Amino acid sequence: VNNTDKSVNIDPEGIAIASSTYGGGFWIASEGALGKSANLIFKVSATGVIENIIQLPSDVTAKQTSNGFEGIAEADGKLVVAFQLPWTGDMANHARIGVYDLTTQTWSFMFYPLDVVTSVNGGWVGLSELMALGSNRFAVIERDNQAGPDATIKKIYRIDLTGKADGSVLSKTLVRDVLPDLRGTRGHVLEKIEGLARRADGHVYLVNDNDGLDKGHGETQLIQLGRL
Repeated sequence: VNNTDKSVNIDPEGIAIASSTYGGGFWIASEGALGKSANLIFKVSATGVIENIIQLPSDVTAKQTSNGFEGIAEADGKLVVAFQLPWTGDMANHARIGVYDLTTQTWSFMFYPLDVVTSVNGGWVGLSELMALGSNRFAVIERDNQAGPDATIKKIYRIDLTGKADGSVLSKTLVRDVLPDLRGTRGHVLEKIEGLARRADGHVYLVNDNDGLDKGHGETQLIQLGRL
């Protein structure tokens, strides 16, 4: 979707290091907004120059409701992206995991079962991050859109894409419930836990999106979870 000045709206939500096979730099997942922008993957150089853009198939784009791309990871010649919420016509309460084969330049999609909403305040539960673990396994952040005392679901799960064909329903394994970590600060329980990274020594870090001080309380926290 182009603006009248020919610019394009982008909303970077996920970032991953691009391996030397693909020239280094980064992969950036930009979340589309219905009628305003597309879900795009940007391949950028180490200095941020856009080198390539990957789009979804048009028939998949037509299914978008609101929330789109969140986390992204590169592993074994493929890009894997997490969609935040189910799209039109998808399995109820299942979010897409998109897999883009960098060799064949084709997409396939799996379906991730989301936890049921448990907050008394209602809302939704969706995905906010995806991180490669090796051996075709990935960690994902699953969370509700509640903060403070209304927050009930803030979790890290592991999925395994080994042998999973297009259209497969995935299973998930709980790695850590991070709600106790968020409450451990004795401050406001964050809503948007949206970043996950692992150091070479295995220590994992969690960071939130503070909504640019717009709707949020304005605090950014970087939390060391240790080895998971």
